[in-house]
Amino acid sequence: MSEVEIAKIDLVITNRALARLEAVDAYGHASMRHPTDPGKFLLSRSLSPELVEREDIMTFDLEGGKADKGDNRNPYLERFIHAAVYAARPDVHAVVHGHPRAVLPFTVTEQPMKLVYFSANECGAKIPTWDIRDDFGDTNILIANMAQGRAMAKALGDNRTLLLRGHGFVGAAKSAVNLIRLCKALLINAQMLMDAMRIGGPIKEISPGEIELRDKEVGQERSYATFRGFEYEALQRVTLRSIARGEEPEQVS
Repeated sequence: MSEVEIAKIDLVITNRALARLEAVDAYGHASMRHPTDPGKFLLSRSLSPELVEREDIMTFDLEGGKADKGDNRNPYLERFIHAAVYAARPDVHAVVHGHPRAVLPFTVTEQPMKLVYFSANECGAKIPTWDIRDDFGDTNILIANMAQGRAMAKALGDNRTLLLRGHGFVGAAKSAVNLIRLCKALLINAQMLMDAMRIGGPIKEISPGEIELRDKEVGQERSYATFRGFEYEALQRVTLRSIARGEEPEQVS
């Protein structure tokens, strides 16, 4: 099996895992950098992530254009998020955009997304917020062209996670498994922080030293085998064998 086909399987798994975690809803999307051509990336046609199959995966350039000009399938409108991040960040190999409810309150208030959950180092040392209105005035709030995508990528900077005012978040990771771990940690951290704020009193954050040590000692890279293990946890009842064969997902006990 070619590197591209393996990457497509991993992207299908990533879409389904993120849907299972509720990091992406029907309008969210995840992508991976092309494994043999870093100037391109893989992203599904416009489709709910939980329904993505290998044959749905399309290839795009770093301007958000279709690599195959004869492909008439409808792409995601906000594919420019992915194009701009990959263009700006050679270290990034997986990107996600979602709208989880747990995160949204932190996109419209002055309350920063403090890192309190022990695995929140996966989200990066800082989680900034970008307001599209600051750069483009009144819009439909979607990131619908490369100019908006580049402004968003500039706000992301060298961080792993960016909140979008009233909209959702963007995650950027070194690999698909890191992207899943980022999303899981982000959602737990958001809910944990909200619950702690309800209790009241001082909130103890993860220290910069703890973040550094977790990145160093726990590690950001995960093996292919570990990816399969974590993905199985996220999917719970879907076997990877059926995905790889292109069959309907098999139900297991």
